[in-house]
Amino acid sequence: MKYLIIFSLVILGFYPMYGQTPLEFYQKKDYQALIKLETQATKLTAEELYMVGYAFFQLENDGKAVEFYDKAIAKGLNDGTVHFYKGLALRYSNQYDKALKEIEISLQKEPTNQEYMNEKGMVFYAQDQFDKALEVFEIAKNLPNTFPEPYYWIAKIHQGKKDFAKALSNYYQAIKYLSKESRYHFIALTNIAFLETNINKDHKKASRAYLAALLINNEDYEIHYNLLKSFNANKEYVRADSMFATLKVAFEKKLLPKEDIEIKSISVAQFEWNGQKAVIIRSFIDPKDVLDISYKVFLLDKVSNKVERRFVVEKTVQIGEKGLKHLLCEQDKKTGGHITYPYGWTTDNIPVADIQKAVIAVLDNKIKKATSSNFGDK
Repeated sequence: MKYLIIFSLVILGFYPMYGQTPLEFYQKKDYQALIKLETQATKLTAEELYMVGYAFFQLENDGKAVEFYDKAIAKGLNDGTVHFYKGLALRYSNQYDKALKEIEISLQKEPTNQEYMNEKGMVFYAQDQFDKALEVFEIAKNLPNTFPEPYYWIAKIHQGKKDFAKALSNYYQAIKYLSKESRYHFIALTNIAFLETNINKDHKKASRAYLAALLINNEDYEIHYNLLKSFNANKEYVRADSMFATLKVAFEKKLLPKEDIEIKSISVAQFEWNGQKAVIIRSFIDPKDVLDISYKVFLLDKVSNKVERRFVVEKTVQIGEKGLKHLLCEQDKKTGGHITYPYGWTTDNIPVADIQKAVIAVLDNKIKKATSSNFGDK
């Protein structure tokens, strides 16, 4: 019986795994099984050789992928797909001239294939030939819409050229055409939010983009942080406080990035004063004792972005029900001294807008220091 089984397997062919064919491995995406057929390459059909090459490609062995694509072509497979994937493997191997040649062959066979034209643009893009890449991506954009990545790459090139209006226009087109499963859809949303925030100062549009990005990846806490700042910038303070409360829970559960857990605070807002940027930092730890800090405000130097002045909101001894619970203070960078200002808050709920107003008043010399001491940093 043992010999009969062996004989039967020989009759069925050389395929391992109880007679499964390369096509079945290919359909199941069992790439490890496919590459095991390398030693039996002479017995494979052209299509099966392509499948083995594709398996090597998926396993990031581009050299072997090209080798098997060549075997498939030599055995008669000469369609656009095999030349396209050979070109793709060659680009990943930084063999750009050879890659371009293969992509040109694939386009000769399928001149309206949007994915093939996009890959031609990628060959130029990979070599930092952005003008040539842009020209090709523009052609690709106008082909039948089956692979809309060109919108993203056009936007990215314009952003690199600091043509932000064109970049935004194409990013908006990209999210319209790209599926939400595409990683470029997510990146396009974050770039839209960045440009709307920093170029157009349109925090409402930025918030919409960040919210859409969170629907795709709710675990990207950098998006949460930026959305929080957008809410504050757009004076949506209730939504900002709600977002901070959510992040505080994540902090307590140690879900935030390690660095943010260690520093126990995050940036919640920023503003400008006389061309200088100021950043408002909020602590995740509620102040309990005198001198505990709930907020820090860093005024940054125009040139180096280093901290020029450092303000803090500190807990103080409350005298009477209407007495101040928190005071605006400054930690003098030069002397290490502690400066207290006659400005504070009677409740624990301190509006970010009011902190900004108070700091600007100090910077404009409208609020003078009340006392100065050498308490040092808290």
